[in-house]
Amino acid sequence: MNPKNKVIYISVRDLVERFVRAGDLTSGVFIPDRATAAIALHQRIQRSRPEAYEPEVVISHTCKSGPWSIHISGRIDGIFRYEDRMVIEEIKTTVRNPEDSKDVENPHHWAQLKLYAYMLSMEHDLASVDTCLTYARLYSNATWEIQRTFSRTDLEAFFSRLILRLIQRTEGIRHFHNLRDQSIGFLRFPFKECRRGQQRMMEEVYQVIVDGDQLFVQAPTGIGKTMAVILPALKTLSQGKIDRMFYLTARSTGKQVAEEAFSILMDQGLRMKMVTLTAKEKICFHDDAECNRDECEFAKGYHDRIDEAITRAFETDCLGRDVIEKIARQFMVCPFELSLELSEMADCIICDYNYVFDPQANLRRFFSRPREAYLFLVDEAHNLVDRSREMFSADIQKQDFLYVRRQVKKALPDVYSALGKVNTRLLRFMKASPDRAQAFAERELPEDLWLALSDFIKVCEKWLALNRDAPFREALLELYFGVTRFLKVTELFDASYAVCCEKFAKNFRVRLFCIDPSGSLSSVLEKSRATIFFSATLTPTEYFQKIFGCGEASSGLVLASPFPQENLCVTVSNVSTLFRNRRNTKEMVAGLIQSLVLQKIGNYLIFFPSYSYMTMVVRSFEALFPEFKTLVQTPRLTEMDRERFLEKFSRHNASTLVGFAVMGGVFGEGIDLVGDRLTGAAVVGVGMPPPNLERELINAYFTEQYNAGYEFAYIFPGFNKVLQASGRVIRSETDRGVVLLIDRRFTSRNYQSMFPDDWNAKDVRDPGDLSRVLREFWD
Repeated sequence: MNPKNKVIYISVRDLVERFVRAGDLTSGVFIPDRATAAIALHQRIQRSRPEAYEPEVVISHTCKSGPWSIHISGRIDGIFRYEDRMVIEEIKTTVRNPEDSKDVENPHHWAQLKLYAYMLSMEHDLASVDTCLTYARLYSNATWEIQRTFSRTDLEAFFSRLILRLIQRTEGIRHFHNLRDQSIGFLRFPFKECRRGQQRMMEEVYQVIVDGDQLFVQAPTGIGKTMAVILPALKTLSQGKIDRMFYLTARSTGKQVAEEAFSILMDQGLRMKMVTLTAKEKICFHDDAECNRDECEFAKGYHDRIDEAITRAFETDCLGRDVIEKIARQFMVCPFELSLELSEMADCIICDYNYVFDPQANLRRFFSRPREAYLFLVDEAHNLVDRSREMFSADIQKQDFLYVRRQVKKALPDVYSALGKVNTRLLRFMKASPDRAQAFAERELPEDLWLALSDFIKVCEKWLALNRDAPFREALLELYFGVTRFLKVTELFDASYAVCCEKFAKNFRVRLFCIDPSGSLSSVLEKSRATIFFSATLTPTEYFQKIFGCGEASSGLVLASPFPQENLCVTVSNVSTLFRNRRNTKEMVAGLIQSLVLQKIGNYLIFFPSYSYMTMVVRSFEALFPEFKTLVQTPRLTEMDRERFLEKFSRHNASTLVGFAVMGGVFGEGIDLVGDRLTGAAVVGVGMPPPNLERELINAYFTEQYNAGYEFAYIFPGFNKVLQASGRVIRSETDRGVVLLIDRRFTSRNYQSMFPDDWNAKDVRDPGDLSRVLREFWD
């Protein structure tokens, strides 16, 4: 839409998808198959037509409606051009037998065909148009044709109704955009004054968006990063530099911070549409039901009610999870699908990384055909390194195939046979391991395994498309999606990948591991006008620029803490925490922790690189110093468990509380324990991930690329966890606290060169020396 010139460009497909609504969320009548097979079948049918047939006819039409000029375009599958008449054909493919669905009419298919018929009638001044809707069954020669003739009068009435709805929707959006832009013009910084560095950050962010570049911002906790990216982003939105922004987070706490920032600005008069996307498994009202009319009342008749739900939602600016769920219940529609619908009218979409970067989960409505200027705001961007590797990787396990094979043996002989072939290929691959290694890597996936997996998908789709209930359906469906993802990743496979194989117990895992995600990330970033990466820990900037595939135009901004330097005391202890020395030094580590917490009553968090190391030291600490109250993080915490853990860190505690947690976990970042809720923290070890096959592949790859393999695989990822854990201590101007770093490597030049400039770290020789330094600080 060009509101200034009052011009609308829209495709036939988009017009139908937006304004032809009827039926259930998933009717199960026509299920799309793999695109390649569908295209091949389309072409085979087109080649079988007579000489009078013209395939793939591009058509367009321009009309006026009030002050608006509407340009509509599309591509007709084929036209029979006879001497006395023309017949338009639209071809649709399905894996079901079309004869089973004769009584079920698909309104989207007919709407698309009628729009083409209208456009053709206008182009050739036809009084009526003959049409043919052809359904073709994949993997067979079965076809079914439905022929109808439409008068120009009926087609024009149908077309006019759609255009009227399009104009009404467009006028509503245009009117709101005017309100939005006016409100942004009146916006001011919402607090009394900027914190040190915040003004500079806002200026840099604004200029980078205007220039269409990429920016890496490392700014300490408490500087106000969220507001410093949102405010300039809004300014560029009102100026037409961008059309939509995506605020991307790795955790739900990040979403909450963004929502709170927008809420503050809305209290000042900001008008804009903000939608928060929540994972389907979290927002679904029936987590044990499939999305079909028989199992979910929110899927039944979904398309009959969704327009009313959207109209109601448009009355609200801040569309968070609670609001979306309330509207979904009111209009009896699926809350997840509703949130996706609402995202199309949003100025800002707050969502997880995967909605933009994951090739399996991204918002295809925006990124399959980018037509707008997007801004990506990537919060806590240090998390994107591991998350992106996971997004672009995939694995399969031998036991999963054997389990499903046993389930389908009698009911689905074709699927049973295909699974047997996959198992045979996996066995052959497993036995080819060098020196009978438990874990090994290959540069390529065996072609015979790929073919067996592809054959499984084909036979599996034929049965799944029938939508039949069976005790094994859920297991088969889960395996189908897993293999589909695996095969999708094979399309990305190149020199930046490796095939990682691992044998354990009676199982065998094959993993397509993305060593270097820069290529895939770069292709996604190209779909944005500008991207802002921001975090308290992006050290060193060059590492993240390379991993994220950013161009030479990307720049970095490192800001110092806005808080008084004298409010933080950082100490470094020269104790070895290497794996081979841990049992010998665990009492020394426990003694240092005791000295840290003894000097001032308060709440402390002690971070470790692993659960096993943490458990070892906790036992020593509790045996040596039983007078202290301890709290220990356990694996697989729920959100409620996490909240209960943090509630213990009260400013009203009468005695010292010592909490033990794991670096990089739920307490290592994204928590706000302001003031006396956290007095100090200790970080035990340099945070290096444990060595394994994948880490060694990263090491070798980046040694070859930049001669910095060890840094990319171990040092940089580990030290960013250290910075995150240390950043829990000082959260406001009045906070005072202590940080103890326990590891001999922290005393080296390599590590100290990465210390923030505002760390005036002091070396301590032993617990007594630490006690002296801390007494001086607290006194």
